[in-house]
Amino acid sequence: MEFYIDDEQVEKQFQELFKEILQLRNGEVHSEMKKYGLNYSKALGASVINLKELAEKYEPNHLLAQKLWSKAFRESRIVATLLEQPEAMSELQLKRWVEESESNEILEQLCMNLLVNLSDLENLLPNWMTSEDEKLILCATMIVGRLALIDKTRESRLFESFVSLLPACPRHTYLIKQLPRALGKIARRTDELKGLVFAQTQSLKDSDDKWLEIYEELMAEFPDEK
Repeated sequence: MEFYIDDEQVEKQFQELFKEILQLRNGEVHSEMKKYGLNYSKALGASVINLKELAEKYEPNHLLAQKLWSKAFRESRIVATLLEQPEAMSELQLKRWVEESESNEILEQLCMNLLVNLSDLENLLPNWMTSEDEKLILCATMIVGRLALIDKTRESRLFESFVSLLPACPRHTYLIKQLPRALGKIARRTDELKGLVFAQTQSLKDSDDKWLEIYEELMAEFPDEK
């Protein structure tokens, strides 16, 4: 169990921020979310764009982010991922936030807004890729895809490690959707990485029907590789 020392000023800020989040309630969007299978236990229907605009008014704060996450609303958790300080996260908190992400949407926001900024990704991501938990493999996939797109100076080592550790039999539906996206971004970085991506996926597609699906989607992006 995690404990934190409360702070009167941060509590006041939290109450103010949560009231602003409540004001973003949108019943129409909430109904649309349910149509697409986003059935949250607690949700207001606020758009991610509006939540990001709101978060920009506040400075990142570890305690504030913890309070927002503990509120357990879809919206408060998205804002928490925007205001948490990656260097302040403990291993226990990281594990808990991943486990408590009740939808692919929250997990993606957690990865894109926060986990992509962790300092120990070189060691963390290989551990996740060799885990039996496909939720962790999904996190690693989304993070690597994002890094491949935005981090132009990062060495190829992390991407090579990711490709070499691809799961043999992916079954998580959202993971199968994210894998070709991430691999496509990696393949566009260098010719060497492109060669590695296609060598690995060609090998995997021959032994698993889901990898054949992933491979064919990847090939649609690189028709010259046929």
